[in-house]
Amino acid sequence: MEKITIGHGSGGRLTQELIGKVLELFPPQLVAQDMEDCTFVNDYMAMTIDSFTVTPRVFPGGDIGKLAVCGSANDLAVRGIEPEHMAMSLVMEEGFDLDELRGYIRSAVKVCRELGLKLSAGDTKVVPRGAIDGLFITTCSVGNRKTPEPLGMTRLRPGDQLVVSTSIGRHGATIGASRFNLDAEGLRSDCASLWSFIRKILHLKGLRCLRDCTRGGLGTSLCEWAEGTGLGIEVREEGIPVSEEVSAICDILGFDPLYLACEGCALIGVSPADTEELLSILGEDPLCEDAAVIGEVVEEHERIVGMKTRIGGMRIIDMPVGEMLPRIC
Repeated sequence: MEKITIGHGSGGRLTQELIGKVLELFPPQLVAQDMEDCTFVNDYMAMTIDSFTVTPRVFPGGDIGKLAVCGSANDLAVRGIEPEHMAMSLVMEEGFDLDELRGYIRSAVKVCRELGLKLSAGDTKVVPRGAIDGLFITTCSVGNRKTPEPLGMTRLRPGDQLVVSTSIGRHGATIGASRFNLDAEGLRSDCASLWSFIRKILHLKGLRCLRDCTRGGLGTSLCEWAEGTGLGIEVREEGIPVSEEVSAICDILGFDPLYLACEGCALIGVSPADTEELLSILGEDPLCEDAAVIGEVVEEHERIVGMKTRIGGMRIIDMPVGEMLPRIC
């Protein structure tokens, strides 16, 4: 009998297979055919849902409350949708500290206030001691499109440039360092709302699509775009921004920064004509200090992501099969 493994939560190949096995039980007419992290319920309104089980619950740069709001709001933002309403579900273990819960909710409220995001529905459940690890939060966010057409990977064209809004892997590296009690001075999660800068670039006619590089990191996002569009992608290793702190943690723990989760980094597809203006706008936002062009969409090697390495070779980038670090979000 086939069992669920921790790798099914990686955001990579096993996650895709698990999702496929769930969806095949639904008749096609009961499933929205959108391959993105959120889906449109009509021409303008879209929704998304996400659950958060991160451990530790408090980490440099954030906590589970902040992460829960940013995470679902960002899934909307990368489609050009302004987050407007949110439902929140709390599943708590018997004996959980009420003051600790209040701290996480205050963090969530701070993000909601910054976004103008209204808590419109909610639910609470308490389970017996030992049934879960403290606290799990689920958020469902709804909003309306602010672009003439929906942003999405199907808009990508050969020659389009690929940009990351900041350095990669900071959230995953921070969780790894916290979990293994590693001293990484200056390392903080990039957990943040992306809408603050995305709303400033929506006027660009050449803006094709965006993706927040959460579970599975940048590498998985690139693979999803290549496989979802049938196009090839080429990136340059030397062009991908990775901080010294993240590199140090990867060296110690044997991680690949390409697959470490980000919670405040967007992968952006844009036409060459608008790349310079995009970088100029991003450069003015404090969340995007390390924004960089990392590659482009190509007609060659369909559905494959290739990375030109620093030594001149070509490395094939595939989705991770296992789980480097469970419960990062």
